[in-house]
Amino acid sequence: MAKGAAQIWTGTVGDAEHRVEASGSVSRRITWTVDGETVAERRTMDDRARLDGGDRGTLVVLHTTLGTPRRATVHPPGADAASVAGIGGHDLTPEPGSRAADHEESVLRHPGRYTAIQTMAGLAKVVVPIVVAALLARVAFSVPLPDIDLPRLPLPSLPLPEVDIPEIDPPDWLGWILERVKYVWPIVVAFLLARAEVRRRRKHAEERDQRSTNA
Repeated sequence: MAKGAAQIWTGTVGDAEHRVEASGSVSRRITWTVDGETVAERRTMDDRARLDGGDRGTLVVLHTTLGTPRRATVHPPGADAASVAGIGGHDLTPEPGSRAADHEESVLRHPGRYTAIQTMAGLAKVVVPIVVAALLARVAFSVPLPDIDLPRLPLPSLPLPEVDIPEIDPPDWLGWILERVKYVWPIVVAFLLARAEVRRRRKHAEERDQRSTNA
């Protein structure tokens, strides 16, 4: 499949035949048809695009940050929270030979490698900002700043009410956890999302094979 070609997903949800076509790289046009009738169409730059199909439910189409197609999932009506969270729904089947199909095959063939890559991506989200902030701070402190005499403005003195705030001394272990959780949670989330994606792909492949066997 050519790199610039449209990505197509198809599948049967209930008794209806769904077809999704996504074309474009940065700005993508997504068309969703059910039984040959267009129920939603949208042009967007969002990596996670949501299309409202009314009584047909909601379609969520995922792309990577670089615009590579990944997944098209149909959620039933009333499942807005699940569609936003990216859980549940019915995954459509990517066109054979497409980039989305190659990604699905790679996830199923090397689940451990996929999980490791996604977890490392979560680690990078923690490490990279820290390194960049340290470099910017080093540059900022190494550059001499000119002395500027600013006029002093008289500020009114406002009486503030006295409020007795009780002193709370949290245990040391709680402070230790709170200090480090902001660095750990992106890695944990990346790992859990990767494992969930592997399970989704396995379930989708099993359902697809079962439909082929019953056909």
